[in-house]
Amino acid sequence: MTDVLIREIRTGDGAAVAIVWREMGEYFAALNPHMFRVPSEEGLADWFEDGHVEFGDRQDMLILLAEVDGVVAGAVSATLLEPIETAERQVQSDFSRRRLHIDSLGVVAAHRRDGVGTALMQAAEEWGRERGAEVVLLETELNNPLSMPFYKERMGMSPEFVTFRKEIVPQG
Repeated sequence: MTDVLIREIRTGDGAAVAIVWREMGEYFAALNPHMFRVPSEEGLADWFEDGHVEFGDRQDMLILLAEVDGVVAGAVSATLLEPIETAERQVQSDFSRRRLHIDSLGVVAAHRRDGVGTALMQAAEEWGRERGAEVVLLETELNNPLSMPFYKERMGMSPEFVTFRKEIVPQG
């Protein structure tokens, strides 16, 4: 297992996060090209910098980076979701709980299966736990040979939902 330093994102990290993001795009586009693409490199680092400035003070959002030997090797972003106002009328019980939603997790190819993803997920879960989250939720591709076993076996999660998708063409 590689020595991994987990830290919050900071000003100046946009270029490193853009590399992780584009590698995620390459990986997912290869798995499912009709759903995913490689994001344009032009302006991507600035987009991440601007997002950090815009959302950096939000207490319900988290972006953590993993460094290996001083180089960003992965990133996780998460959002705390509060119980909804109508929870007692909902069928799904999780709506009455504070939830930690993992918005994205990405590890560059050179560091996959080195413990980087585990360290990022554990740090995100701890952050959520400290803020009262009772459950962790996320979405991933069913046919993903890396993430399905990772989330089930390494992180102790269970697949609970399937999202169906169909493209339709607007008429007229």
